Amino acid sequence: MHEMSVAKNILDIVHEHVQSEDENRVRSIILKIGEMSGIVCDSLEFCFSSLVHNTPLGGAKLFIQTIPISAECNFCNYNSRLEYGIFFCEKCHSSDIKIISGRELQIVQIELED
Repeated sequence: MHEMSVAKNILDIVHEHVQSEDENRVRSIILKIGEMSGIVCDSLEFCFSSLVHNTPLGGAKLFIQTIPISAECNFCNYNSRLEYGIFFCEKCHSSDIKIISGRELQIVQIELED
């Protein structure tokens, strides 16, 4: 379960950007996670909530935006949205494609209370 180490890394990044958790309480953290990132979102949410339980970040909520897999065909240049495990161009059915999105794991926003 590598989601625990990912959750720890997310918290490290939050700590780098929030000077004092007591003065600047974190309300929420918004993530973008690609469908090909290898992250199980439910596990990540569980690990995150376990790590912040009984800490100043205990009230922080984790919001996850799932990024679909999209690719550009190197044969016909068509951009298409793919389902995980099916890596063919929708237009010409070539398997010579370049993944454009779907591998992301980004912290988009850290929201603090007023």
